[in-house]
Amino acid sequence: MKNNSSGSIPFVAGYALQNYSCAEQGILDACLNEYQYWYIDGSLSSEAPKNWNDKRINNMISLIEKYKINPLFHGNYKVPLSSDVDELRHTAIQYTKNEINLASELSAPLIIHGGAIVEPRLVKTVKKQAINNFLFSLDELYSYAIGKNVPIYLENLSNYLHYQPFSYIFTNEEEFDLIFSAFDAKFFLDLGHANVGNACSKAIFEKYYDRIVGMAFSNNNKKYDQHLSLMKGTIDYIQIISSIQSVGWKGVIAFETRDKSPSASINELTEIYQKISSF
Repeated sequence: MKNNSSGSIPFVAGYALQNYSCAEQGILDACLNEYQYWYIDGSLSSEAPKNWNDKRINNMISLIEKYKINPLFHGNYKVPLSSDVDELRHTAIQYTKNEINLASELSAPLIIHGGAIVEPRLVKTVKKQAINNFLFSLDELYSYAIGKNVPIYLENLSNYLHYQPFSYIFTNEEEFDLIFSAFDAKFFLDLGHANVGNACSKAIFEKYYDRIVGMAFSNNNKKYDQHLSLMKGTIDYIQIISSIQSVGWKGVIAFETRDKSPSASINELTEIYQKISSF
C-alpha cells in the first residue's frame, strides 16, 4: 500500500519524522519518506545550540527551502526547567533561550518539557514546588520567545510512578491544568508518554484537544515508554482516532515508533483510519 500523503487522512495536517539523527540527515529522510516536517532533536549533543554556527544554519535554511520540509525543534527534555535548585533552573532558562535563538534562525517552533527533579525527600511537596518553578520558567521564556517570533509548544513527559529517585514534571492532568490556567499555551501531546502512569491517554486528548497542535504517536505497556508501533501496546488507537474524528481535531502527527519504518508507520495509521471509516 502506498501511503505518504497526509491528505489521505483528513485530521492529519502533516507528518513529522523523528529518527534520532542529525538535522541534515533528518531532513533527507523526511524527504525520502514524503514527510512534511521533521524533528531537530535537541537532546542529541550534535544538535545543541552551541554546535550550530552561521555556516551550518545557512546550509540548513537552504535545505529547508530546497525540500520544502519544515523543522520542529524538539528541545532537550533533560533541561531542568522545574528544578528546585534555583541556580540550575536559571541556567536551564538560559540554555532554553539559546534553543529559542536557534529556532528563530530556522523559523521553527520550539517544543519544551518540564524536565525532572532528582531524589527529593518530600516527593509530593517538592513536585508541587517544581510545577510552580516550571511556571516561573515559562513566564520568562514565553516573553523571550515572543520577541524572537518563536511559537512554544509544551510536551508532556511520562508519569513514572515507581521510578524514584527521579520524577518528571508536566506529566498529568493536575499539572497540565495548573500550566494551562496560567498560559494560553499550545500542547504537543505525546500519547505514548500520556499512557504511562495515567488512567487514560484518550481522556487527556479529549480534555485538551483545543490546545493541541500536534501529537506524537507510539504505544507501550503503560509502565515504560517503549516506543512501540501503534497496535502493539495498551493504547487503543481505534478509540483514539474515533475520538479525534468526533471532536474534529486536525494537526501534525509525529511518529516515535522504533519497530517500524517511517513509511510503515503511516501505512499502519492509514489502515486503522480506513478500518474505522468502513464501520
